[in-house]
Amino acid sequence: MKNKDSALTTLSEEAQLPNFIASNLRLLRKQAGWSQTELAEKVGLNRGNIASYESGSAEPSICKLLRISNLFDISTRDFTRLDLSDSAELALARSKRQAEQVERFDAYRKRKAELDHLISSSYDLFRYKRESLDKPCKEAELFAGHYLQLLELSRQLLKEHESLLGELGCQEH
Repeated sequence: MKNKDSALTTLSEEAQLPNFIASNLRLLRKQAGWSQTELAEKVGLNRGNIASYESGSAEPSICKLLRISNLFDISTRDFTRLDLSDSAELALARSKRQAEQVERFDAYRKRKAELDHLISSSYDLFRYKRESLDKPCKEAELFAGHYLQLLELSRQLLKEHESLLGELGCQEH
């Protein structure tokens, strides 16, 4: 009878996923024409970090990996799991990342339109209810004041959301 621990160890050793962080980092840095120091400056690290990652003696934290993969316009999954020395694989990884970004921005624009409609509908209902009251009580006026403050805040947040979409270059023209 096999020991449970040895079975788990064997299983985990067999199930190891490939890790291409070191080779991909070196490859992409050299393709960009950057020294380790230049790359480090671009992602807020020091040259020693980059050297350690490229040699495989250390791996970046998820936050550092995100900064690095974003700089090279590749998803963290593709950066760590694909051998990007194949130019077709690299092109596919970049186009996939761009398609994901377009899809995400489309979802943000759609959500903005939904929120805009919701806020407008809410205000229309508020106006209708307010106009249908003959003589509103003090409580109703207090609630109306609070609602109008929330409405203004909601509109401001929506405007900020729209501004961010515009800055990212994904606003419909």
